Amino acid sequence: SSDTAIQVDLIAKVHGIPSAEDYFTRVPDTLKDMRLYGALLNAYVGAKIRDKAETLMEQMRNKGYCITPLPYNVMMTLYMKLDELDKVEELVSEMKQKKISLDSYSYNIWLSARGSQGSPESMEQVFREMDLDPRIIPNWTTFSTMASMYAKLGQLEKAEQCLRNLETRITNRDRMPYHYLLSLYGSLGNRGEVYRVWNIYKSVFPNIPNWGYHSVISSLVRPGDIEGAEKLYEEWLPVKSSFDPKIGNLLMGWYVKEEPFEKVKGFFDHM
Repeated sequence: SSDTAIQVDLIAKVHGIPSAEDYFTRVPDTLKDMRLYGALLNAYVGAKIRDKAETLMEQMRNKGYCITPLPYNVMMTLYMKLDELDKVEELVSEMKQKKISLDSYSYNIWLSARGSQGSPESMEQVFREMDLDPRIIPNWTTFSTMASMYAKLGQLEKAEQCLRNLETRITNRDRMPYHYLLSLYGSLGNRGEVYRVWNIYKSVFPNIPNWGYHSVISSLVRPGDIEGAEKLYEEWLPVKSSFDPKIGNLLMGWYVKEEPFEKVKGFFDHM
């Protein structure tokens, strides 16, 4: 049932994998459904325990529980973490062979795997397939994934086009896309777009959390706009929800490389 699945998830997070396994073993076989197996699979993948995850996935196949994209997505996430991109391809092929429809998450992981192989053409091939799938609407994660890959491959114009597409997919109260936009425009060295997105973000959300300031300051430090980063640091200090040394460390890292010791010490004392 969903209750026992939730229990496995909580026990794994609070007490660790062995306790979750003990609980799973004690559940009567009649109550061990797809959700319960899925919760334990998720726990194994979260802990990167590959052998147990693969064994459990095989058990799920044998029990007829691999009929939705979910367990495949979980295993693809594991293989992405382990940088085993061929395994992602194998799972996509298995899904297609079994006529299990890929969902947005499946496509996004597959895109990421193709991009990580260093081939923009094969990534674009997946995107075309996704775009032609009538059940799927590419979401902002799709375009942030592609933008990140294009940026790494030095295809900056395509990266910026993906970021423009990303912006059109943002829904009302979702902060996360703004952080990706700030970070990705920063990695492209486009300060103008960093400031534009930051101003939109502030107009949509009156209160910006620490991680929002971390995103924008890091995006300005990267292309060397230290003056702008310093202004935003000073803006953050009186409105911060709690002190976060990681934000100051963004500037400190730059000062240590570029500034005399007195400036470094002065900023450290100011922190």
